[in-house]
Amino acid sequence: MKSLFVTLIVGMLGTGCTVLAPDPSRSLLDEADLKMSAEDYEGASASYGEFVKAYPGNAQAARARAIQTVLDLLLDSQTELERGAKRNEELPRLRRELAERQGEVDRLKAESAKLRADLERLRNIDLQSLPGVKK
Repeated sequence: MKSLFVTLIVGMLGTGCTVLAPDPSRSLLDEADLKMSAEDYEGASASYGEFVKAYPGNAQAARARAIQTVLDLLLDSQTELERGAKRNEELPRLRRELAERQGEVDRLKAESAKLRADLERLRNIDLQSLPGVKK
């Protein structure tokens, strides 16, 4: 009777220890959820990825995989928006440079036209000074 009682107590203690032991998959998933709540999307995506790799058969693996995919898309979109904002900041400078270059092109065209006219006058003067050319 005494051995049955000892066996029963040891069995209950052993069962209680396994029930009270923290589930490592749950803590990793909770960590990922906390990171996402704190808007640490890169960290959350990495944690969800670790969870899926470590526990692919877990009931929460599909949810973790889906959230990781959405977070990766969000991070890619944020990167694109930052690039677009940077380009928008450069736009006024590029427009000024374009206007300056267009002004330079217009100035060079006018100078070229003036030089052509001067060349044409010089050619006419040379032709008039040649012997045998009618005036």
